[in-house]
Amino acid sequence: AYMFFKRENQTGIVKSPGEDHHVTQGALRIFAVLSVAIAVLLFTGGAIFYHSEQNAYLSELKGVEANTLALKKDAISRALDRATADVLFLSSQNELILHLDTGDQQAAQDMEREYLHLARSRRVYGQIRFLDVRGQELIRVNNQDGRFVAVARNRLQNKRGRYYFQDCVRLERGQIFLSPMDLNVENGKIEDPPNPMLRIGTPVFNSEGSKRGIVLINYSVKGLLERFRQRAPSAKGEISLLNSRGHWLVASDKSKEWGFMFPDRTGVTFAKTYPDEWTKILADTQGQFCSENGLFTFTTENPSAVLQQFSDMVRTSTVPAPAGDQSSPYFWLLVSTVSPDALEQHESATLTRLFVGGCILFVLTAFGAWHLAMAVARRQQYEEQLVEAAMYDTLTGLPNRKLFFDRLESALALAARSEHRLVLLFIDLDGFKTVNDTLGHEAGDELLQRVGAILTGSVRHSDTVARLGGDEFVVILNEVSNVGDAVLVGEKLVSALRAPIPLREGPATIGASIGVSVYPEHGESAEVLIQKADQAMYISKHKGKNTCTMADSSRCADV
Repeated sequence: AYMFFKRENQTGIVKSPGEDHHVTQGALRIFAVLSVAIAVLLFTGGAIFYHSEQNAYLSELKGVEANTLALKKDAISRALDRATADVLFLSSQNELILHLDTGDQQAAQDMEREYLHLARSRRVYGQIRFLDVRGQELIRVNNQDGRFVAVARNRLQNKRGRYYFQDCVRLERGQIFLSPMDLNVENGKIEDPPNPMLRIGTPVFNSEGSKRGIVLINYSVKGLLERFRQRAPSAKGEISLLNSRGHWLVASDKSKEWGFMFPDRTGVTFAKTYPDEWTKILADTQGQFCSENGLFTFTTENPSAVLQQFSDMVRTSTVPAPAGDQSSPYFWLLVSTVSPDALEQHESATLTRLFVGGCILFVLTAFGAWHLAMAVARRQQYEEQLVEAAMYDTLTGLPNRKLFFDRLESALALAARSEHRLVLLFIDLDGFKTVNDTLGHEAGDELLQRVGAILTGSVRHSDTVARLGGDEFVVILNEVSNVGDAVLVGEKLVSALRAPIPLREGPATIGASIGVSVYPEHGESAEVLIQKADQAMYISKHKGKNTCTMADSSRCADV
């Protein structure tokens, strides 16, 4: 708009300093209104973007944390699957049944070799044992710092007083015993370094169905818990593994772990650190929520459900509680905690990006708004002066509106005296704004000059080509013998303007919508002929542009 009015100002009108001051004052008022509107739009858009960005980030983060817990839960389940499958395999071992039926010592030796082979292949079993119904160990394989050895008979112990034997030997065929996860105790003391342990067992029966003891695996889960501790690259949360009382089995701070095993840590629990969150976590088996302490994602692992895959007779009631811990049912909780600091860090980064981007965008739009305000102010001031501009258009050199009307009136008077036809072609360019927007206003000026030259070169020297303003042109054809000649000229102009026009910035492709009126068929006055041609031109626009239409909606060409 600014460049258009700049062109129109090239009419030679001399401006006084007072006029410049008036333009500036008007532009400032318009600019103030535009600046407020821009600021409101930027703030509104920024707020919408901020909330959208935060919601998208939180949604993505929730998905990552939930997926991380699902993968860790699956790893635990698969580890329990393997250990339980091994216990079931040992309970149905042919050598075991033979030994139980006959007391064959060779079969017992074969069992011992099988235990050693299994322990060496798995490398995560601290002990594999066979105990009789009195709790006496008959076979025992130990893991001694990575070496797997069978314990001599004179060193085998009686375990009838230990909870794991008493609870396991009470089970029926096919039932599986799973102990709570705790630290291994040797000679009444917690093993150093701590060795987290699970005990998995099942009763064994001879071929006649008589219960004759149990097989028991001490599963060292230290490696499993270390893998659980590792954070996924895309995860933001601290991962915790909790027992049903809220004690940490795995924590980012190792000093919080195994509080129920150490007297000085009994009060260090997730439940006491996050009491409100703990209440919500216990209310469901899995879920996600935000609190003042961050984003919490949790899921429940019930070991009994895992063992159910291997025995249809597994019941929650068969899973014992650890000594001194009477929680029931027995389960683990996997919890991810994303701290408020981690959430606020992303929020702060988003706000910073919005502020910087908003400032840059405001400066750029304010620059454009100032030029628009100046253009509007100039237009308001020079609107009346443009009507009185010189007879010729300073950009194209063609007759302007004033001279056009003078020549039209003269041509109509001559046509009336000579009794011949006069043709008026009203031309509006298609695609001119696109050239202005893509190639710039200087290219638009050059294009208008080229269009003027094309129109002038397409008609006779005695005819008139005028520019009414903007991208509107008009042609007066004098002494036309028939309407068909007007049709041919219209088609010729449409074709000429449709071809690519070379410019300094590169070729431009436009078109033209043309309306045609003929004297005296469509009217005898200038006003009627112009109105008819203008109406026909708009019909060309509606038909799809690049079209010439005869007045009274009679179409003469459709290029």
